[in-house]
Amino acid sequence: MEKKKGSVYASLKTSGCGQKSFYSVSVDSGIEVSFFNLQGDSFSFSHKHRPYTLIVDFCRKGRIGWTMQNGDTFFAGENDFLIHNAGSCAQSRVKLPLGFYSGISLSFDLELIDTAFLQKIGADFSLDDIVKSFCIKEYSQSFAAEDFVTGIFNNLKDEKIQCVKSLFKLNCYSLLTYLGAFHHFKHRVLRLNSQIKIEKVRKVTDFLKKDLQKHYTIANLSEIFGINPTTLQESFKDITGQSIDVFVKGIKMNKAEELLADESLSIGEIAHRLGYMNQGKFSAAFKMRKGIGPLKYRKRIKNLFKEA
Repeated sequence: MEKKKGSVYASLKTSGCGQKSFYSVSVDSGIEVSFFNLQGDSFSFSHKHRPYTLIVDFCRKGRIGWTMQNGDTFFAGENDFLIHNAGSCAQSRVKLPLGFYSGISLSFDLELIDTAFLQKIGADFSLDDIVKSFCIKEYSQSFAAEDFVTGIFNNLKDEKIQCVKSLFKLNCYSLLTYLGAFHHFKHRVLRLNSQIKIEKVRKVTDFLKKDLQKHYTIANLSEIFGINPTTLQESFKDITGQSIDVFVKGIKMNKAEELLADESLSIGEIAHRLGYMNQGKFSAAFKMRKGIGPLKYRKRIKNLFKEA
């Protein structure tokens, strides 16, 4: 499968702080699959586009916040998906609330689609209906995970793309058929978040990362940042995909891994730096998160360095 003329991402340009990799392959006339792996904070996207191209982005791992050309920002977590036309993201920005994103993008150029193949598989929808639904104006919307969509994208594994071409093609047309009947199904739409809310949540996350020794309640954070407690909790979950408590625990465990590599620090000192009341509570939290205790983890790191 090779890239064909009209490729959505053939002219893609990105900029930002972090690491990024992506590549695209043509599955059939007008159908392209792209695989994205991003690590960092934020990126800008710029690409040319054809007028009747529809894109479905599926989040495999991590979380993505995508600000479209018109300023609307959508967030998606694991197995969530975003539908938009190519014009919406021609000039767009991406933020990674968790620092990473792995996803698949499936694009349909509706002017190039093989209509004869659609007839062979008995498709009972019109491409004109899809154009009217998604392509006439800038359309963007994000949706919570759905079993059917997740099943399709789980079959689109980048490591298998060269050996199961027919499977890729069938799955892509299955998704296109699903889009043709999209409005006949109920979908849980993910909330659109304003730039004001996004910026406030960013300030909260930055604040929480600065001092891991202190414990802040929702009430504390609400007072510090002047945000209603309920709004704070809802916005934080929408944008990061996690509650504040889970987010903080994740930061602490990631920092713990870093500190455990320094053998000059005792487990008790690390526990204190991370705001745990005692070494036992830290060890229990670390084991629950990582599957092994901090001492065993430290020994494992040491052995890995010796082997290297």
